[in-house]
Parts: sequence; structure tokens; C-alpha cells
Amino acid sequence: MPASIAVLDVIKRFRMRGTDVLALDHVRLKLDAGCFGAIIGPSGCGKSTLLRMVADLFEPTDGRIDIGGAPPSRLRREHAIGFVFQSPTLLPWRTVIDNVRLPLRIAGIAEADAPRKPADLIGLVGLKGFENALPGQLSGGMQQRAAIARALVMNPQVLLLDEPFGALDEITRQRLNTELLRIWAESGTTALLVTHSIAEAVFMADRVFVMSPRPGRIETTIEVDLPRPRSLGMMNTTAFHAIEGAVREALFAHESPDAATSGGADRP
Repeated sequence: MPASIAVLDVIKRFRMRGTDVLALDHVRLKLDAGCFGAIIGPSGCGKSTLLRMVADLFEPTDGRIDIGGAPPSRLRREHAIGFVFQSPTLLPWRTVIDNVRLPLRIAGIAEADAPRKPADLIGLVGLKGFENALPGQLSGGMQQRAAIARALVMNPQVLLLDEPFGALDEITRQRLNTELLRIWAESGTTALLVTHSIAEAVFMADRVFVMSPRPGRIETTIEVDLPRPRSLGMMNTTAFHAIEGAVREALFAHESPDAATSGGADRP
């Protein structure tokens, strides 16, 4: 079952070279169960830090995070959080199917008792026929597909994605965005994506969370009322451009008008 995500007045400080650095300041975010959210903001604003706190990889300095009413630490112990990094982080000496099986082995779960069958997930992400390939024999996009399958093998309630396609070319990225939406719809999880791309955030999400420069805060939450399933053709519609414009305006609220109209914000 998918779980809601609630970030409640979270503060995060780091100690760097003897100085306290305020990375996140009273962040508030809510995402309903089964929805797709996207976090966007300038570099260094704390997007990835926030995502890692939801994953229980970092702890908040203050405030709290609830996933389905429970702390992230409980969800992590129950293997109910899937995480996909910008780099696929596949073990190069393991085949695709052995990489997907890895969380099961770490958790001590027999494949016969797996919440999701590795072979089924490989089919879901479009890698059928590549089960016995090594990561080095795959393209970057195919490696990320394998990483997504691995993140889903424990049937997580929440899927967290930290710029998973940021290193890929635009054509591959848009194709995989469409595939990711299909996988998300079929897997039945709540998804939260970090991205630098305005177009990607609008195309993927039900709700876009726009962060301020550091110390990061959620400046604006923008609802995306585009119908699902989404198609790349939607990116040419007036409705899509209007939402894109609202996100861009929120992103550049602290900058000069000239910066807000530049095209660079859409680049990953």
C-alpha cells in the first residue's frame, strides 16, 4: 500500500569546518498516498538533503517526517522505502537480475517469498532478455531501468528518486520519464522526485514543490491538474506551458526579471 509523506517544520544543520551551516529551514511538505511529487529548486538549496531525510539516510536537526504516520526509520527497517540515485550504483560484477535480487539477499528473503519477483520487475522496466547482462554491457538508460527494478523489488510504499535521469541525453530522458510514469502507475507506490528541470517536474508530478535558495524552504506548492496517463504531446499544450510558467515564476521570485525569462532553468 502506498503511504503519504509529511515533512513538518524540518530544520537541518551541518557542521562544516567548525561552522554551523543551515541547509534547510522549517520545511513543510505534504504528499498524499499514491501521488507523484517533484521537488525543484536551485543548486545547493537542499533538495537531495531533504530526500535523504525522507529516506532516513540523514536525520533532521529539528522537526519531524512522517511516512504513513510512522517515522522514516521504521519504514526503512521494514524495507518500505525504495531509493534511486542519479548514478545507477549497480554492482559491476553482478548480472542485471542479480543486482535486482540484491535487496532480497540483504534482507534474508528467499526469492520465492519476494514481495515482487525480480524477473517480473525486469519485464516491467523493459529489460526482458537482458537478465544475464552485466551493467557495463548496458547503456546508461538501461542501467537506470535496472536500478528502478531493484528499488521496487521489496514492493516499497514510497519510491524516492534523486535526479535519476539527470546524466542522460534529452531524448533518452524524455522517453524514460514516460516509462517511469508507467512503472509508477503499475507499482502503486507514492513517488517523490528531485529534479532541476521545470519541464520534467511538471510532466511527472501531481504536485510540484518549489524550494528557495539556501537555506532551503518550500516557497510554493503548485498543483498539476494535467490528466493521466501523460504523453509527451502534452508538453506542447497551453495548459502545460501555463503550469511551467507558474513554476518558473516561483523559482525565480528572488532573482531579476531577466533571469526568470532565460531558457537555462529547464536544463538538468
